[in-house]
Amino acid sequence: MQAASPGGYSGAVGGSPAAGPGGVTSANVAAYGSKPVNGGRFDFDDGGTYCGGWEDGKAHGHGVCTGPKGQGEYSGSWHFGFEVSGVYTWPR
Repeated sequence: MQAASPGGYSGAVGGSPAAGPGGVTSANVAAYGSKPVNGGRFDFDDGGTYCGGWEDGKAHGHGVCTGPKGQGEYSGSWHFGFEVSGVYTWPR
């Protein structure tokens, strides 16, 4: 799948917010070439979002990922696109 969003991530998307080659663009991202070095936001087609750190086009560091229509949230540490340690919150 390919994703493109103005002011967001552009590239391949798989099981994580950014699972393939691509880049993040945002006022909050300082880029060196095409590698983001800070953070940004990715908006999924289904309405979910990821806000947080990026490295090599993948969620890395601290970030918050929300499901579509507020159907849950993960907030915590990410390691190259995978959740490491954090808290899942689900609506009642």
